[in-house]
Amino acid sequence: MSMDTCRLWHLYFAALLELTASFRACPPPNMGCVADVRGEASWSLWAEVDKALSQRTYELLTLYEWIPKEDTTSRATALRGLQAMEAAKQLLCASTFARCDVEGVAYASALLNASPAKTDAAELAIQTCGFPERGSKWLGRCSYAVWDWADAEYLMSAQGFMHSGQAQLAEEADRLNSKKTDADAGYSAAVYPALFSPEEICALSMTPLPSQYAGFGLQPVFSGEAFQDVSWVDISNLRTRHLSAISLLETLENGAAFQDRHPQGLSRIAVNLGGGDGACRVGHGLDPVNCFFPQGFGGVVFEANKSLESELQISIGKHFPQVQVVMEAAAEDTISQRLEQALAKRPGRLVQRDEIDIIKVDVDGPDCHLVRGLVRAGWQPKVWHVEVNPLFPPGISVWPTGTSLDSETTVTIEGLSSAFSRRVNDKQALVGCSLQALLDVAGPDYVLTHMEFENAVLVRRDISEGLEPWLSSRSPVQKWRDGYFCHPIARVRLPHDNDQDSLFLHYDFRRWGDPRLDPGELHKLVKEFLAGFVQEDTYSLTEPPRPTLLDVPTKTLKNQAVDEDINCEATWKGHVFQWPIVLRNIERLLSAWATGSGDVEAVLMALVEDFANQLNIDRAWPIFKSVASGECPVGGLAIGIAMRWRCLSPFWEDNPVFPATANLFAAMRRQLPLILRNKSHGHQSRFAAPLGCEHVLMRFIQAGLRRDLGAVLGSRWPIFELLSSMHTQSEKWPRDYP
Repeated sequence: MSMDTCRLWHLYFAALLELTASFRACPPPNMGCVADVRGEASWSLWAEVDKALSQRTYELLTLYEWIPKEDTTSRATALRGLQAMEAAKQLLCASTFARCDVEGVAYASALLNASPAKTDAAELAIQTCGFPERGSKWLGRCSYAVWDWADAEYLMSAQGFMHSGQAQLAEEADRLNSKKTDADAGYSAAVYPALFSPEEICALSMTPLPSQYAGFGLQPVFSGEAFQDVSWVDISNLRTRHLSAISLLETLENGAAFQDRHPQGLSRIAVNLGGGDGACRVGHGLDPVNCFFPQGFGGVVFEANKSLESELQISIGKHFPQVQVVMEAAAEDTISQRLEQALAKRPGRLVQRDEIDIIKVDVDGPDCHLVRGLVRAGWQPKVWHVEVNPLFPPGISVWPTGTSLDSETTVTIEGLSSAFSRRVNDKQALVGCSLQALLDVAGPDYVLTHMEFENAVLVRRDISEGLEPWLSSRSPVQKWRDGYFCHPIARVRLPHDNDQDSLFLHYDFRRWGDPRLDPGELHKLVKEFLAGFVQEDTYSLTEPPRPTLLDVPTKTLKNQAVDEDINCEATWKGHVFQWPIVLRNIERLLSAWATGSGDVEAVLMALVEDFANQLNIDRAWPIFKSVASGECPVGGLAIGIAMRWRCLSPFWEDNPVFPATANLFAAMRRQLPLILRNKSHGHQSRFAAPLGCEHVLMRFIQAGLRRDLGAVLGSRWPIFELLSSMHTQSEKWPRDYP
């Protein structure tokens, strides 16, 4: 055995012993050496195999979510396959840059030996790649060995979804793919393998952590998993590791602080800056606000891309005039005025600037600038949902500047290079500001709830109490790790990233997630990266000034349109409920009760069952509230009173004759599982209002009564007659009332 071979084996065993206490970046920090390798043929070979391994990772993640929850063996095999793909990427990377980091191959080999994916094929890859030689022939043999091993692991993980070695038929794949949105999946979403993260920090993304409210015990990731709500799919088309936007709003609405600040509940108004084609879909085209409008929300959609106007009108036009469409680029200096003008064109009351439920910003560039323009003008939505550049952890404030902010240009998938950047000459321009830049702009009035891969979700602090004890159980840095850094595809080249100068080929962004870095060291690393890879005039590290309210206008616009149709007779208001028919049924119920000429109980049960049948879909109650708010608030109040009347009856639970009523009322007990399920703490959160049909419906009725009394008295809806059903002597009154 030669001296070089002995030295390599020594390095290998040293790396194995120090594995748990070390982290080695690949590509290595020696940017000069990496640049030299870029000029060699080995770079193209590495880029090609790395892209193929990225594709395998995507496929295995999809398969992982197709596996039935009871098949734990197949799921473990899929996770092992995911580890194998990452181990293969690391070994191939270390081999490509062996002369830039002489210990890199030994470290990557040690990682592989510590991985569950260790097999004979893996051992052969280690032996082939473990002793670097000069020339591309050796790297070619290494690449083939790595690919053979990774491909074998992939086939082992995917064999349950293959037919005679052929890929699954498309229709069968669609059938299986639909299962991954099952709300009863019964297992957690995948995260980046902790073994390959600095200090195994990604293990924390699967670990419950203590809240500042110690009495509630350890808390999981604030996500669909925490709430047993895993029906949401994020922009990567993977099952969520966050709470869906609609569930987040429902949780907030049920908080005690929210009810004090907004006693009328959610406004059911959403703003979408960057609506695209207006469609509600899952996957990379996911747009949470577009998905609100079919659920009855109103609001405003801005879109700069004129070519999307016809598609946008098809998707959103059916919700006009409740949803206004503005086909123009949003600009920081004018966005406040243009938004207020658009909101004023909607029928009904003009909502105030702190009543907007959610503002989503995704314009591929000046996102934070638009937030800054709105914050300075006094807009305080309950939730901000803003696309950021997630590469940068909290503490690093990076802003796009110059040509990267061309608001007339929409960044398409084809125009992107690496994830979150696009080509500018021989360097890159960043797309979007950093998370810290957004937090600086929003200011102390907002708190980071979670990251949805590249989207940051902020909640107004004065109503955030309803999210406790989860909210305070994780720091902003850990929330960034949970949502992006430890996402299983955070360092996988996205489908559009075919650029051989991809930033992910030049730089290992795992370095920025190393918990051992102090803020000064992290800032230095980021500064070096920006200087080396990003066009100088396209970014700024200067922290913007704190937002002020100097730009708040002294007066607001009057409504351009006032909804006089309080009886809900307009034809456009019949998308879900035929309000005139509902009114006749309500009158029939009251007539039977007041005259004693009919079976009140039978009429009441039939009326509520018919209503519940129309809402026999997921999220029935939130959707009803949205529809009622947008179409017929007084009619919605009447239905709410009738339902509470029915709720107080002892005959609805598990009733086979009226199953829709039973399902709807039972859902109100678990509308959001705010009763903590800790073994040692069976009590309900002190931050949440009670659940159940009696409490939920009473809150809805109380909010509905906070409106203009004269308008209600002038309508045909018998609201106050219905309210008499809630009187303690309702069995006798008003039948015998003088």
